Amino acid sequence: MVPFVNAVRMTMSTGTTGRAQPAAAPPMAERHLRVDAQRNRVRILEAATELMATHGIDVPIDEIAQRAQVGVGTVYRNFPTKDALFEALLMARIEPLVTAARSAAHSDDPGDAFVTFVRRLCNEFADFKALADAMAASGVDLSVAKHEISGDLIAAVSSLLLRAQQAGRIRPDVTITDVSAMMAGLSHTDPLFMDPPQRQRCVALVCDSLLVGARSLLPQGEMAASSPEHGRR
Repeated sequence: MVPFVNAVRMTMSTGTTGRAQPAAAPPMAERHLRVDAQRNRVRILEAATELMATHGIDVPIDEIAQRAQVGVGTVYRNFPTKDALFEALLMARIEPLVTAARSAAHSDDPGDAFVTFVRRLCNEFADFKALADAMAASGVDLSVAKHEISGDLIAAVSSLLLRAQQAGRIRPDVTITDVSAMMAGLSHTDPLFMDPPQRQRCVALVCDSLLVGARSLLPQGEMAASSPEHGRR
């Protein structure tokens, strides 16, 4: 819709020579409104994250609005339903990780960048686990949003992994599926049995297993599934 509107404006602004005239810049007031709207959206997401972490996902919208210092109507204009708010919370958590992974892929030392990112990824997932579990327990369906944003994240991490392997820092037999499974295992561990210091130790061990020079051999294909002894050779 926006490109269409811009095209119409350009057509209407064409002079007698038939050449399009540059569109006028948005008025200062309009730009301020856009900045204010974005700031309000960020405040709402921050307030929702804080309140839901403390009081659960059933926290009333008016409390979120009060914490964000906006009107209830502003909350509903940004997020017409609770599901829309939940989806935005998920996106706000994962989109920075996608950006970070893409940036890390261009690091001068992709091996260190990969290990650093994996540690961050595990910590982020662990921090978000309680809220995600509460959403799932309440029947919130975020499958579509999770599928879309997870695809972006996996693609970004895959590129980072490939760069690290090309640099000779990460084992060439490691796949993105291996990395995903390891991160899922660490991030879904019960916090009662995996406090932050212990999680850091486990993440360090996982990262060591990905680095070139590890002694173990990864099982291959059907032999690994049918022969437990194969993995211990």
